[in-house]
Amino acid sequence: MPASVETIAPTGIDCVCYLAKDYARAKDFYQGVMGLRPTAMEGPSWTEFELPDGGSFALAKLPDDQWYPTGGVMFAVPDVAAAVARLREAGIQIHGDVTETEVCTMAWCNDTEGNNFAVHKRK
Repeated sequence: MPASVETIAPTGIDCVCYLAKDYARAKDFYQGVMGLRPTAMEGPSWTEFELPDGGSFALAKLPDDQWYPTGGVMFAVPDVAAAVARLREAGIQIHGDVTETEVCTMAWCNDTEGNNFAVHKRK
């Protein structure tokens, strides 16, 4: 079967993300101890750090202090909407709507084992 028809075919990993129980404490750790510097994608509930090799790591704070263990990979895909359609067809849980930011388009999902991941496209 052609990869473009039946599979999503990620082209790489754009970012790995963790949820933070204490967002300020987590930011302090990754900046002060790990030496990471935030990119322009920094706000009250999301901080993204770009690594020297071009990879990204992010911290997120969910509304209402929701938290669960994470390590969510953001898979680079050529078309987020098409990837979401394929995932829904496969019975995969999609969390909320496709999110558009000034730098990317993404949708968060759960795999068959309950692990979270995103399909993601940088602008």
